[in-house]
Amino acid sequence: MSALVVLLVGLAGGAVFRRTTKIGTDAEQAVTFWVLNVALPALALRVLHDVAFPRSIVAVIAVPYLLFAVTCALYLGLARPLRLSREAVAALIAATACANTSFVGIPMVTAFFGTSQVPIAVLVDQLGSFMLLNTVVMILVAVAGEDPGAAAPREIARGVLTAPPLLAVIAGLALRPVHYPHWLTEVLTQLGDTLTPLALFAIGLQLEFGAAWRWRRELTVGLVVKLFVAPGLVIAGYALAGSLGDRAIQVALFEATMPPMVAGALMASRRNLANPLPSLLVGLGVPLSIVTCAGWSFLLHR
Repeated sequence: MSALVVLLVGLAGGAVFRRTTKIGTDAEQAVTFWVLNVALPALALRVLHDVAFPRSIVAVIAVPYLLFAVTCALYLGLARPLRLSREAVAALIAATACANTSFVGIPMVTAFFGTSQVPIAVLVDQLGSFMLLNTVVMILVAVAGEDPGAAAPREIARGVLTAPPLLAVIAGLALRPVHYPHWLTEVLTQLGDTLTPLALFAIGLQLEFGAAWRWRRELTVGLVVKLFVAPGLVIAGYALAGSLGDRAIQVALFEATMPPMVAGALMASRRNLANPLPSLLVGLGVPLSIVTCAGWSFLLHR
């Protein structure tokens, strides 16, 4: 439970700091830069070096991709009836189509399934959510953002192929045969440990709860889809296939029930996509997920 407390403290700390201190965009950008370009790559380089692959690896890794497809289909189907703007749909997809399988997911898996299942959570995050975030989501926010030049194919390709988190994923897999020296493991561990509190602190810096009422329709749609409908459909699909007896698949499906993705929300916020909707989705979704994830954990264990 200590990991969950760290999540809430980081989020609350950012929100309190915003209300009590005058901050500029440079402060938010500095924290975001560290999270996306230092802490995340360090975590990927460490955990992918030693993780063991389960026999059901294909079914496990398929979970985040199915969740992404189902979520996008739901938003595209709801956009016209609910009169959701193009920017709002892009922000909803960026923040909620990928579950928060790292910042919140790993502590949640530790709390509800035990530390022995953390490697499965890492595989789902790094080979699923992480890949989607640094390819499809990155392209989406570039195309939908306010800067038309950022949507040029060459710039998109350059941004995707040079993203530090994606490069770290590739390097972590390629270096599996190489033994890490003890000091390097320690450095990567300490850098990776800064990810969770600083990521939630960065989101807290952008929280504007006063705007929640103005965005109530989009918030309601996003949280209902992310915390209930989309993961429920994916779990139902695996249940029909008779795969729920596999513990690795249970963990992967539990990861699908996690709250909105912090990194995706940060990307959308940096492109000014329906701000402050992305931050509100995370700010409200993380506390709510403590209750909803407990319910999903009970069902999956049954």
